Amino acid sequence: MSVDIVSRSEWGAKPWNGSPAYVPLSSRTEFFIHYDGGSPINYTGVQVPRAIERTHLNQGWAGVGYNFVIDQDGVIYEGRGWTKQGAHCPGHNVSGLGVQIAIGGDQKPSAKALAAARALYDEACRKTGRKLAKKGHKDGFATACPGKHLYAWVQAGMPAGDYEAPDAPAAEPEKPASWDGKSFPGASAFKLGKSHPAVTVLGQRLVAHGFGRFYKVGPGPTFSEADKDATQAFQKAQGWTGSDADGYPGPSTWARLMAAPKKAASTPAKSSIVALNSAVKPGATHAQVKELQQLLVKAGYGPIKGAYTTYYGPETQKAVARFHNKNPHLKSAGVSYDPVIGKKGFVELQKEAGRK
Repeated sequence: MSVDIVSRSEWGAKPWNGSPAYVPLSSRTEFFIHYDGGSPINYTGVQVPRAIERTHLNQGWAGVGYNFVIDQDGVIYEGRGWTKQGAHCPGHNVSGLGVQIAIGGDQKPSAKALAAARALYDEACRKTGRKLAKKGHKDGFATACPGKHLYAWVQAGMPAGDYEAPDAPAAEPEKPASWDGKSFPGASAFKLGKSHPAVTVLGQRLVAHGFGRFYKVGPGPTFSEADKDATQAFQKAQGWTGSDADGYPGPSTWARLMAAPKKAASTPAKSSIVALNSAVKPGATHAQVKELQQLLVKAGYGPIKGAYTTYYGPETQKAVARFHNKNPHLKSAGVSYDPVIGKKGFVELQKEAGRK
């Protein structure tokens, strides 16, 4: 089975509310299946990821928390994608790829949706070079998700059976090579999974500008998620946002990449890790509590009802306890439920949320 994924730009995603942390494919070991919740979903198409995005943004998340979303027509939509940290299952957002199949309640998944999910799982195994553990949300967190039908399917091994994956679009015919090797070749050269000699040049220039960390192997002629992520990071470094920093090269991006790289600063970058104020504790009101809530949500320990505020209330305490369950070495001695963030824990939380 092959997979065709509708990108964030194609389904009209909003800009990230803070960029999710980068996760290399080598860190992925699990594949989680989710459903939408207690109510059936009666629509398909781009409404599916857009509805999830609205909910997750209202919760203070960076955007869609799942790595991918699949509707009942078997169409796969990009959420966090292959290499961005998810926000779907606390304690498993780095190791696990989270995939939501858009059903709810007692609704049964369509054969097309299951076929697409299985094809996506096989593609994930191919990309990571290992067989990922098949799991339902409830295997990593106390919840009814992904519902009885999907969970039974996961426990049965996610069988492909007689399901047929939706056909991927036919490959575009090869065009005669006419690119001069230097000028911007046009947006059509940079489509995920498509090959063009300009893609290799793109990767080489990104490496030269200091964005080679996204490549597990050297740049090649096929436009990949690594190329897209490196391009987006370069665009953001120019101060661009929104559609100007979507990871797809345009004439302005190309022109700046072709220019000589800026010389590195002589002084090391200042760490963004900050210390915890001693006044931040359960029941207290303090400006840094809002920052604590934002970090907890970004690292995948939300949602926090009523956030964001300066009050360290019960919902914030629950999120801190979830963080400690993931990091038991940071709990207070002899305590099973620990809602109190400590100085070392606050530092670790910042790292999990992507600070350096």
